[in-house]
Amino acid sequence: MTTTKGKGAKFIPVWIKTVFIVLLLSGVSFAAWQQLPRTGVSTDLSVIGTGKPTLVLTRDTNFVGGGEVLDFLRQAQTEHGERVYLRIAHQGQADGLAFSSEHKSRDGDLVLLDATGDILAGPVLPQSYSDVEALLSQAIPETSSHD
Repeated sequence: MTTTKGKGAKFIPVWIKTVFIVLLLSGVSFAAWQQLPRTGVSTDLSVIGTGKPTLVLTRDTNFVGGGEVLDFLRQAQTEHGERVYLRIAHQGQADGLAFSSEHKSRDGDLVLLDATGDILAGPVLPQSYSDVEALLSQAIPETSSHD
């Protein structure tokens, strides 16, 4: 009888191969998940100056700083979406580029505009959700901190 195991062949246990494949697939899945759009916030900037204050996030997906601020904006949308428009000036769109150029904002910056489209504050790079609420309180006086 002949054997397939040679003298110099190394044997890797099946459980090590299985663990490696599971970790590899998990890593690839996580990387793919991170690339999915995470927003429910509109990029329609035409609502600026139409009767409600607007808080605009400048977002460039080539940078990571705006991702955390986007999470703050989603939370603000849940709590304040009825009283203020929350929008994204996406740097991959012409109107988003025009907005950031006009207001000199970069990825992660927020600009607060009043109901007529005039600037109330910004560009500001918030470090916490409390910073976002403080900014909103300039347009919506009854906004209070929930920290």
